Amino acid sequence: MAGWLDSVKSTLYGGLHSSIIDLGGAECAHHIPFWVKITESVGVIIYAAIVIAWTAKKVTYVTDEDVLVMRARDIRVGSGCRSVMLMILALVFGMELSYKVVIGRLLFVMNPCHVITITQLCLLCVVPSKLSVAVFRVMIHNLFGAFLGLLFAATTGRQLPGQVSVYWAQHLLICIIPMYMIYSWGPQCLEPLSDWSWARISLVVFGLYHHHILLPLAELTHVNLGFMLCPPSSDPIGGPYYRIIYTILMSILGLTIGKLYTATYFCLANQFSIKNKEN
Repeated sequence: MAGWLDSVKSTLYGGLHSSIIDLGGAECAHHIPFWVKITESVGVIIYAAIVIAWTAKKVTYVTDEDVLVMRARDIRVGSGCRSVMLMILALVFGMELSYKVVIGRLLFVMNPCHVITITQLCLLCVVPSKLSVAVFRVMIHNLFGAFLGLLFAATTGRQLPGQVSVYWAQHLLICIIPMYMIYSWGPQCLEPLSDWSWARISLVVFGLYHHHILLPLAELTHVNLGFMLCPPSSDPIGGPYYRIIYTILMSILGLTIGKLYTATYFCLANQFSIKNKEN
């Protein structure tokens, strides 16, 4: 039994090196005072309760008619290209998982960008429905993590051949695939630009996932999941209160990135529509 547990631990986080603080370890785990972690976690619960109570009656869902329109459009314009996108994303993510198994860091699959990738793989496999559209709307407002991953690439621990390239490919695909899905499913999968309820719900999901799933796992294993234990070496802020600062910044990004996707799609759609009419 002990040998089996050691094998599981070795696969999940046995490949961590104390010399790479970005990945975790005792020094990383003690970067933030314990009372700060508790205060932040309680604050997230209070914030989530307030937002849910405020937003619950304001959430807009797609109608049955919208679902039928999206399914018809998806069959007409999306089936062939969707298979290609699914194969590319599955290949890239499969390579990422292979690297993690080989070097003993499979637990990092819990990081937000990997969860977003898994979500996108699932969405590419299903037809539009009320549930899949709800998941899509939450996902699209959590894309700011991928943008931050591109701006502040944390590739210190990626030393195997091709590992850094897979990192860039995965994060680029995370940003590209939602635009394709909007094209495939149609504008009905997006909430109106004036509706901020889904953005607020997405922030609640993001906060609860980080503070009440990733943080307990990180504390238990000393693995720096989602950089909840200590900031990456490329981080320009750092310090023991970096998570509070980033909570504010990510709230702003979470409220805007999804809307920028929506606005960008409608702008491009209008441009193509104008050109088609002129031709």
